[in-house]
Amino acid sequence: MAKINGVTYSKSDILRRVPNLGQLAGVSQGEYCGGKADGLRFFDVKTGSGLAYTVMPGRCLDIASLSYRGVNISFMAKNGIVAPEHGAPMPGNFGNYITGGMMFTCGLLNAGPECTDTDGSFHPAHGRIGITPAEQACGRAFWEGDNYVLECSGLMRESQLFGHHLTLSRTITSKLGENALELCDVLENLEAEDEEFVILYHFNFGFPFLSEKLKVHFPKCEVIPRTDQARAGLSEAAVMTPPVDGFFEHVFFREPEGENGVVTVSLENPELGIGVRLTYENENLPVLVQWKSMRSGDYALGIEPANTFLTGRPNERKNGTLKRIKAGQSLTFRLRLECYDL
Repeated sequence: MAKINGVTYSKSDILRRVPNLGQLAGVSQGEYCGGKADGLRFFDVKTGSGLAYTVMPGRCLDIASLSYRGVNISFMAKNGIVAPEHGAPMPGNFGNYITGGMMFTCGLLNAGPECTDTDGSFHPAHGRIGITPAEQACGRAFWEGDNYVLECSGLMRESQLFGHHLTLSRTITSKLGENALELCDVLENLEAEDEEFVILYHFNFGFPFLSEKLKVHFPKCEVIPRTDQARAGLSEAAVMTPPVDGFFEHVFFREPEGENGVVTVSLENPELGIGVRLTYENENLPVLVQWKSMRSGDYALGIEPANTFLTGRPNERKNGTLKRIKAGQSLTFRLRLECYDL
């Protein structure tokens, strides 16, 4: 059933009123033209009740932007949309091709700063999966009983000759009349040997949703600062400010237990009358990272479910926090982002 303007409708009710569902909701496909985005495909999704977002199959099916009732929720880095061919994973280059967006994926061999592993292999900042195009990419809308489902799906492959072979199968779904998206990833190790891996879901919030009026509600647990600068701001980790010239990013870590295996972070802007709720299963995502960038011109807040403390592969291995996926094993990650009125 779909609720539109507070009224609940069945499939039959809607089809009597709407000659083409595209006037209410759907998944449309297109291609960016010009600049560094040139040639990058996208899926535009609208749910018919205020939620609209864009998915990039050319970049890991990551979510480029998201708005609710016409209000921008997401953060876009200075580079804008950047096609993967401009994202050479070489030392010092990450800042030149980061798009930001509502959510970008980090991994599968590294997340956090670039590093060189003990075997001499180089791993770029936040890994390579985020600039990996999807295979079998599909955007579609279909009826499932009385629910009109909007779906984007595809498979990303991170592999190497004589090395690792990991696939990430992603499905993003919404429904007509709802203001939420659900992301389901299945990570599979197709190699005959166990593999070390990391994964981080980098959800990013920007102006005007992000402002000094924004209230962020984290689960109650210990908050661990990453740097001395973050330690100095520990007491105000959840407090947002206006932009500050020269602000150095603060990163905090939490290990919330969750309720029945589900962690919830709520963000509410009473001035705009809008809230956003991020929920996720934390069995395979035990670490919650907060990126607080109050810097003028790079004004952003990141809420990042992860399985890593962002210290780089060698240090994570040394600390016993570098996770492994067994040969032939599959792991499932489920996350949900929902917008609502206050």
